[in-house]
Amino acid sequence: MNTRKLAALAAAALLSVTAATGASAQGRVTIATNPQGSLYYSVGGGMAAALQEALQRQVTVQPYAGSTVYLPLVAAGEATVGINSSLDTGAIYRGDYGTDPQTDLRMLARLWPLRVSMVTRANDDLHEVSDLAGKRVVTDFSALKSVGLVNQAILKAGGIELDQVDNVTVSGLGPGMEGLTEGNLDATGIAIGIPLTQQAHATIPGGIRYLSITGDSATTEYIDGVYPGTYLVTVNPAPNLPEVTEPFTTVAYDVFLTTSAKLSDEEATSILEALYEAFPALQEDYPPIRGGDREAFANPSNTVPFHPAAVAFYKDKGMWSEDNDMHDASLSE
Repeated sequence: MNTRKLAALAAAALLSVTAATGASAQGRVTIATNPQGSLYYSVGGGMAAALQEALQRQVTVQPYAGSTVYLPLVAAGEATVGINSSLDTGAIYRGDYGTDPQTDLRMLARLWPLRVSMVTRANDDLHEVSDLAGKRVVTDFSALKSVGLVNQAILKAGGIELDQVDNVTVSGLGPGMEGLTEGNLDATGIAIGIPLTQQAHATIPGGIRYLSITGDSATTEYIDGVYPGTYLVTVNPAPNLPEVTEPFTTVAYDVFLTTSAKLSDEEATSILEALYEAFPALQEDYPPIRGGDREAFANPSNTVPFHPAAVAFYKDKGMWSEDNDMHDASLSE
């Protein structure tokens, strides 16, 4: 195991000897993430090690059951920053999940994109989302609300209404892929290229196929209107994606480093400077975030406004555009 990953584990291990009380008077920085074993927690450990070295003070990772638990703590300043999808962050900011709007949430940096697609058995001869009419399709995940809403947005962008498919609810991504593998489902949503897809591709006779979003509604403007924070991308064949044999269009959304409007400009700038310098090394150690780019930290796919110090930071680096100004203004209306 390399030195950086050992440092990341050491930073995460600090949780066992330190209470998680936010940055507060100790000057400590806390990074809120999903539970131990999750991608967010793993990346958070590496980020903690890098920030601790740069800031020369304690940085710890604090895992929670999920984003809906810790985003309000980030908004309140009880956790310094959080690693979150743009979807959950926007929903908590607006109060879409039945909770009070957390209008103090702010973005610091866009970290990496997550590409998600409807997936089927290749031998079923389904190629486009529009082919799913009348099929058994996962449209909701009981433990992953935002991912279920992404599935529904994909269907609508592909020209399919929910009443045109046999709607199925499963608890999470694993059960969805199990249902597909066992033939109990015709399609489910999944992040492209993750181990669950590789396993299914090796297990299902003929492998799997990601369905392309096509038709009049296959635009970023449309799908962002259905579910703010989502956009369309083209996925091309690649050595690490043996299941992709031809280009297809699907949906993506971004993972951000979030914080509170209460965070001081000085602290926000220090964190950003350290993260900007450390990001290339983090990408070497954590392959899932290699789709990110520090020059795209200010990407205007945010669903809550950027922190004022982040705006100043990106303007200084020439990364802030008129699109950013218009997008942030629309979020503050």
